[in-house]
Amino acid sequence: MLKITVKEHSSASPAEVLALAGTDFSANRAQIWPNVTTRKLAVHERGETYVDATEGGTSIARYFWERSRYDWSQPGSVKATVIDSNALAAGSTFELRVAPGHNGGCDVEMTLRRDFKRSAAGRIASALNHFGGERLFGSMLRRTLKAVERTSARTAQSDTAKAAA
Repeated sequence: MLKITVKEHSSASPAEVLALAGTDFSANRAQIWPNVTTRKLAVHERGETYVDATEGGTSIARYFWERSRYDWSQPGSVKATVIDSNALAAGSTFELRVAPGHNGGCDVEMTLRRDFKRSAAGRIASALNHFGGERLFGSMLRRTLKAVERTSARTAQSDTAKAAA
């Protein structure tokens, strides 16, 4: 099993990060996560604290897809467990944990625990994940948090303009 943990700070609030990066499965998800495309995003079931969704990647990851159950019943956390995938073994996980930062904003920890299928797609995904590792997923998390911060800033500006009108 491959385990990768990356940590970053964001100027966005914990609630904004969880809402935009964790629990939003609208078309906006592809604007927040650089590795998600709306062409391969399908929500199969949604509840108050979970969603069952299939996501496909972008760039070299466009060859991979996974169906996962995302659960946010635990405060400050969203955890996805793979149900099916062409590359990842069922039971592989992705977790996003968010806590208030010391000087505002929040601290974000993303942990991936991955087992790979013995298929061609699984072997390729394993090589990419092992090779890219923390550098690849650290970059992805930084880009995601920057997108959350931009979206949060636009929302705040819009709210300010509405209040002034």
